Formats: sequence, C-alpha cells, structure tokens
Amino acid sequence: MAYQEERLAELLCARLCHDLAGAIGAVSAGAELLAEEGPASPMAAEAVSLLADSAASMTARLKFLRLALGVSSASAPAEARPLAHAYLEKGYPQGEWRLDWPADQGSAASPDHAKLLLNLICLAQDCLPRGGVIAVRPQDTVLVAARGETLTAGESVQGLTATELAGLGPRAGQGAYSAFLAARLGGTIAWRQGEGEIVFFTRQQARLIQIKAGPP
Repeated sequence: MAYQEERLAELLCARLCHDLAGAIGAVSAGAELLAEEGPASPMAAEAVSLLADSAASMTARLKFLRLALGVSSASAPAEARPLAHAYLEKGYPQGEWRLDWPADQGSAASPDHAKLLLNLICLAQDCLPRGGVIAVRPQDTVLVAARGETLTAGESVQGLTATELAGLGPRAGQGAYSAFLAARLGGTIAWRQGEGEIVFFTRQQARLIQIKAGPP
C-alpha cells in the first residue's frame, strides 16, 4: 500500500510537470528572444507578448491543478467553475477545448466533489486529443460530457481501474486519483466505450457521474 501511494504521488508530480512544461518553455523562449534582440528591437513587442501569454497560460494551469490535485478547501466548490474556464481558455489559448458550464447549472456540492469534477474534466480532455467541448452539469445525473470528432481511451482511463501502478505513464495517475476521490465520496468509478462515446460512471449521492465523448 505504501508503495502504491508513493507511486501515485510520483505519477501526479509527473503529470503536473508535464502540463506546465510547455508554458514554461514558451516563457524561456520569449526571454531568450528579448535578450538576443534587445528592448529596442522591433521583435521586442512580440517577445513581451509571448512572455505575457505564456505566463497567463502557466498561471491558469497551475491554479487549476492546485485545486484538482491539492488539499481540499472550503472555497473549492465556488472556485472550481472559474478555474476550469480559465484552465481551458487561458491555459490552452489555441482553443482546442471549450468548457460548457453555465452559472445557472450550479456548483459542486463539497470540496471533494469539486476536486472530482476537475479531475473528470482532465480525463475528458485526455479523451479528446483533437479538442472538443466539455460540458459540466453538477446538479444533473450526467455531470460531465466531452464531445468531439476524435476520441480515445488512453493512459488516464487505464489508471481508473489499475490495481498496480508500476509501468503506467504520468496521465494514468489522474485516473487513479479520480478513482481515489470517488472512493472517498463513497462511490467507485468505472468506464465503458460505446458507439461514439466513452462513459465514466460512479455512484455518489445516488447520482451517475458520466463523461461522454462523441460528436459535438
């Protein structure tokens, strides 16, 4: 058990580093460009813009992942929705993924529920390698639906049901942690793939939590 917990921590740390590496690399590239060209160069404005955009992307990703993977707080249910919007809009400004979580659909019921929602958003994102729409409905039976033309059940999905974490990649940690959160809420998570969709489900407060991946 101790080894499994240590391995899960390693996988989550690897996932965090992986998600931040791109934005940090862009900040480094902008700084190098500014240093090479100088502040008076016509390229300076481009370098500063790259630095600002990359810093905003890194900040959005880090704030989201801090709540998704960190210690629960009483403010988590209220913070989850704006952090999720910023994560997909600013964290990935190319617009591959769009969040559909209207304010009138409500928020998470508890801090752990908020964390589970954010981790399910990450699973849905991983299932949509070419982008798509991720809809969140915390008060409905179907809580999360990911829709796109291309879908795949990758490492994250493997982590959901893995009993042995050795040999699994960093994204598998997100699935394993989602299963842990569901268990802490008194439920379990499983998944199945049908025509045009991947469904993840758990029993928590007598609700079925699902992620569907299919046409937008």
